[in-house]
Amino acid sequence: MIDSDYTVLIVDDSSVNRSYLHYVLDEDGYRVTEAPSGEACLQAVPVEKPLLILLDVVMTGIDGFETLRRLKQDPSSAGIPVIMLTSLEDQLSKLKAFELGAVDYIVKSANEAEIKARVRVHIRLSLANAELMRSRAESVSQISSAQRALLASPAEVPGACFAAWYRSLHEAGGDFFDVVTVAEDLYFYLMVDVAGHDVGTSYVTPAVKVLLKQFATPTYSVEETISCMNGVLAQTVCRENYLTAFALRLNRRSNKAVYLSAGHPPALYLPIDGPCRFLVNKNPPVGMMEGVSYKADSVDVNKGDRFILYTDGLVEAPVDQGQQSISWVAGKERLPAIVEGLRQLPLDEFPAALVVAMGANESIDDDVAVLIAEV
Repeated sequence: MIDSDYTVLIVDDSSVNRSYLHYVLDEDGYRVTEAPSGEACLQAVPVEKPLLILLDVVMTGIDGFETLRRLKQDPSSAGIPVIMLTSLEDQLSKLKAFELGAVDYIVKSANEAEIKARVRVHIRLSLANAELMRSRAESVSQISSAQRALLASPAEVPGACFAAWYRSLHEAGGDFFDVVTVAEDLYFYLMVDVAGHDVGTSYVTPAVKVLLKQFATPTYSVEETISCMNGVLAQTVCRENYLTAFALRLNRRSNKAVYLSAGHPPALYLPIDGPCRFLVNKNPPVGMMEGVSYKADSVDVNKGDRFILYTDGLVEAPVDQGQQSISWVAGKERLPAIVEGLRQLPLDEFPAALVVAMGANESIDDDVAVLIAEV
């Protein structure tokens, strides 16, 4: 049985030309299909799924150039290599074909050997490119799965009493959160936004997770924890970038919360018996330079109080559909009123409802992470 992956579509309004090319390619074992016009070609492509198209330039109806233009405009067919068939010898026609996306051209007077050779070359290139894309997609998918596996889950740290929502813009996102048990009834929550959205950011997140586990202990204050992480990251994985972070250490025995913002949007504190407010705390980002000192603040808490940690993607969604994303500085201003309207929701429903209410569940040009911690 002939492998259907090796399908070649011949498009020519001359039945004689189609028959000749069909005969030539059939000798090499290709599955050959034909279309008598540009319109027929556009209809045949999604059905036949050719690996290569031989397309005549001069045809009745839409010509080869217009057919090629439409093929390249359609995402489903844009990647199919097209070789133009022409009896035209002028340079302008050849240049136009290449400008529109053709990979090669064959003059109709070419002999069988040349036709076969050109077809072989471009089918090999097409198959190699497809394999490369599959391999890259698989690698990135593995990176994405590994990165998501690093995110803390409520089931893994049940005493931490938190819920979260996460979505990355690309396969490997720059947003990251973690929750660590420091001691009995003492937990460290960290929300991070690594500068950039490429695969390189995925190397920062495991480093952050390891360092947090190492330095979020009773022997380190919140300031010391972030300072130590900064010193290591600045010398290693953050040489080419940096990260912003919001750290929260919540002690349920002493009812005390210590927080530190390192260049990150302020968390929102939602007391059970009072209005919500931002926890403003200014410090430089992490990993940008060595020798940076950090300053934390604290707040007394009660059972049932909540802390909303988030990345800027949550607040950058435009208020009106069709507008461009707004800055987090402007976007966060509508956050308190929305949070107040959701305060009666169960903890596990809160993050997703907040994301939807802020419009951040729609496609925007940033990662989105939300973590809600409850006393």
